[in-house]
Amino acid sequence: MTPEKSKEYARRISQANRTELTVIVYDITLQHLDDSIRSFDNGDIEDFRHSIKLAQRFLCELMSTLDLKIPLAISLLRLYEFVQRIMVHCDIAGTTDGLDAAVRILSRLKDSFSKISSLDTEGPVMENAETVYAGLTYGKGTLNETELHSGNRGFLA
Repeated sequence: MTPEKSKEYARRISQANRTELTVIVYDITLQHLDDSIRSFDNGDIEDFRHSIKLAQRFLCELMSTLDLKIPLAISLLRLYEFVQRIMVHCDIAGTTDGLDAAVRILSRLKDSFSKISSLDTEGPVMENAETVYAGLTYGKGTLNETELHSGNRGFLA
């Protein structure tokens, strides 16, 4: 993952509510899976395995947030375990066989949570975080993206 992507995820996390955080974790997991496939195609097996392990960590985060008292959460856990088994197999065997199925499953789940997050009116989880304002401005022959951060950094006394 590039440093720019990391900064983008950090900004999104600072402004996200609970369901948006779930969508972001899906995005990060899928990003690491894409990175692993790209590394495998480039012949970099070490980076392939590293990216798979990072994807597994974020998948474990999704698993740990489930409330297993809810029947739907048990079904989600089974899907996560299936995807986890695919990733472990790919890591051990040094192959990408099955990763496309894992990506498809996680992408569909992410799309479902995206729809749910659009209905969530709860505020951001992080309080006292910087407010980020973004916009586009037109320059001579260019389109410039601008981000402005509020002066509210750190803790409020």
